[in-house]
Amino acid sequence: MTGGGTGGHVYPALEVARYASEQGAEILYLGSLRGQEGKACADRGILFQGFPSEPLYSLKTPRGWRAAAQLLRAKSMAKRALKAADPDVVFSTGGYSAGPVVAAARSLGIPYCIHEANSVPGRSNLMFAHEADAFTCLFKSTPKFAPNVSCVRVGQPLRHELREAVKDRKPVEDLVLIVGGSQGSEYLNMNMPRAATSDQLQSTRFLHASGPKNFESTFKVVQSLGIDDRYRVVPYLETNDMVEAYRSATVVVGRSGSTLAELAMFGIPSVLVPLPSAAGNHQFHNAEEFVEINAAKLVPQDQATPAALAEAIEGWVGNAEARQIAERELKAWDIPDATERIYELIQQATVQH
Repeated sequence: MTGGGTGGHVYPALEVARYASEQGAEILYLGSLRGQEGKACADRGILFQGFPSEPLYSLKTPRGWRAAAQLLRAKSMAKRALKAADPDVVFSTGGYSAGPVVAAARSLGIPYCIHEANSVPGRSNLMFAHEADAFTCLFKSTPKFAPNVSCVRVGQPLRHELREAVKDRKPVEDLVLIVGGSQGSEYLNMNMPRAATSDQLQSTRFLHASGPKNFESTFKVVQSLGIDDRYRVVPYLETNDMVEAYRSATVVVGRSGSTLAELAMFGIPSVLVPLPSAAGNHQFHNAEEFVEINAAKLVPQDQATPAALAEAIEGWVGNAEARQIAERELKAWDIPDATERIYELIQQATVQH
């Protein structure tokens, strides 16, 4: 397994690892020492081997050259690790830590499968997609951004705890959940509390996962606005808390990265503020796909004033019929057995070699 170092790459890989282990497979996770994968593997008892690597943004800066040198060293380390482990197959969810591992697998003739969780494939995934034994995706629009690549839409491997919780979903009237990804969103942290002061949202309750780094500053904004009786801020939602939040939320406000697959699974309409700096503008294109099925309202960050956010939220909170349509469309878009489909393709790759 490889993929990282953000949660959007790590957790889908770990869900496939969990399922593969249940089928009797042995798992080795290769990844970055600076990403989330090391701790996540340790928490789950998965064997992890790490190496130094960081994102490669540009070769025009000293940091870029340092990152490039690290990637070359990482490939050598990954190659040694793969020779020692002698795996049947490599499964990658992409990200900066995955490239060296997939490159090493290709050079050694080890079959590899790639999963892409965004509409626009990341550089690492696209670089190796043409020779992959299987290239799978979540979004229907991905083939448009990956010309000449055979792409199989399988959905997204999601934590089985979340899948189990879907059947118990009971939305609480007028509860808005704000999530900014695994690290939070400073922009949403500053603007969402102010949006909550809108006259039309006075009876609405909010649960806001701010990210650990900005928890105190966000909480102070909420206190200064005098809305802390109905606006709860938490640094992070652990799995059990996230399950409960998804069960109860009427609407979700957030970015448009890996969270979207979870919203589809639960059938929750959303207000999406794509991260402008996302590679290939993939968050905007992710959000567009949800807008097209009437399941989301897209508010570009440069237009996402507190007033604009409040108006978008009101459009969902005050319209039960629109929420029902969104839920129906999202459930149709979701593919519940994504993990099993991916594992079947992984098995086929081992047989073909």
